[in-house]
Amino acid sequence: MLLRFLSLLFICVFFLACGDSQDSKDSKNYAKNYAADTIPTFRVGLNAEYPPFEFKKDGKITGFDVDLLDMISKKVQFKYTLHHMSFDGLIPALKSGKIDMIMSSMSDTPEREKQVDFSIPYYEGITIYIKQKGNEELIDKDSIKGKRVGVFLGTVQEQAINRMKAEYNLSVIPSDSIFGAIMNLKTGKVDVVLADGATALGYLKENPELIEFWSESDGSNGISIALDKGKHAELLTRIDKAIKEIKESDAYYELLDKYGLLVHYRAQAMK
Repeated sequence: MLLRFLSLLFICVFFLACGDSQDSKDSKNYAKNYAADTIPTFRVGLNAEYPPFEFKKDGKITGFDVDLLDMISKKVQFKYTLHHMSFDGLIPALKSGKIDMIMSSMSDTPEREKQVDFSIPYYEGITIYIKQKGNEELIDKDSIKGKRVGVFLGTVQEQAINRMKAEYNLSVIPSDSIFGAIMNLKTGKVDVVLADGATALGYLKENPELIEFWSESDGSNGISIALDKGKHAELLTRIDKAIKEIKESDAYYELLDKYGLLVHYRAQAMK
C-alpha cells in the first residue's frame, strides 16, 4: 500500500510540473535554451504606412523596423508574424490579446506607459513641421497660430498639437495615415503638417513642393517596442539586451544607411 501511495504521489507531481511548464511558455522559459520546435511565435502589430520604418513593397511588409525585428528575434530566439492595422488601433489590439507585441515606430510617452511596457529605445524621435514651399507666412512654431494643422492619428504629434490647440487657436485635422496628412497639405486642406522627422524625409524627397520649416524633439523617450503591461518582464529584459547589442554593432549603422536614416540619426545624436 505504501509503494502504491508513493507511486501515485510521484505521478501527480510529474503531471503538475508538466502542466506548469506548458502554462508558462513566455517569460520564465526564456531562462532556458529553446529547442527548434519549441521557439514561441509572437504576433507583431504595425502600421505599414510609415516608410522607411514599415511599408508595403510588392505586397510584402518591409522596412527598418522589420529588418531590426528580424535581428532582435534571432538574438532573443522567437519567431514572429506581422499584422498590419491602423496606428491608433495598435494598443487596443495589444490590450485585447489580438497581438503580442508592437513594433511600429511607436514613441515611448508617459501616456502610453500607463497601458504598455516599453523596451529601451531603438531610435530617437523628432517632430518636423512641413508646409508648401510657397507659403511665406510659416517661418517658425509661433507662426502656425490660427492655422489648420494636419496630423497622423495616434501619434505623439497628434498629442502635442492637441495640447497646443487652445493656446494657438488651431484647427486640427487628423488623418488615419501620414500619406493622408501629406495629401491634405498638397491639396490645401491644411496649412501645415506635423510628422515624425525620419518618416517625413521620404515624403519630402518625393514631394519637392513641400519643405520642412521647423523641428523639435517629439518629447518622448524614443521609439521602442511595446508589450502588454506587467506580463512579459523576462522577455522585455532579453529584448532590451538584444537592442543594446545591436545598437553597438556595425550592423545597426548599416541598417540605418540602408533606409536613408544614418544622416538623420547622426544629426540627432549631435544635439
